[in-house]
Amino acid sequence: MNAHIHQRAVTAYGQAAETIPPLRQIVMLYEGAILRLQEAKKAIAEERIEDRHRAVSKAAAIVDALQGCLDFEQGGEVATHLDRFYTYVSFRIRQIDVRNDPAICDELIARLGEMRESWAAIEGTTPRAAAG
Repeated sequence: MNAHIHQRAVTAYGQAAETIPPLRQIVMLYEGAILRLQEAKKAIAEERIEDRHRAVSKAAAIVDALQGCLDFEQGGEVATHLDRFYTYVSFRIRQIDVRNDPAICDELIARLGEMRESWAAIEGTTPRAAAG
């Protein structure tokens, strides 16, 4: 990626982060992780190992970012529970590459889908149905 395109991407991301409410951002991150896991599952079925790895890496980065943003001081017990959840999901995501197992994708899509629905309910929106 050349420097000009990179700078435009950074600027666009910064503007989106400023205009999208925080709860909506969380819902969108869950949707992104779910989409990447669906891509990984499809890549497993089609024996596209590099595509699977790329999708798994993106899903893992999203979950790591969600976990990294936890505020244990203000979040209290909820932050602690979310931290455990993200640790588990992170561990399982990485097992997809090791085991090449679409069942792990299904498990994580379901777990992340439940969390996405919970965050969407807090936000007051209906989550988009994930194509699967």
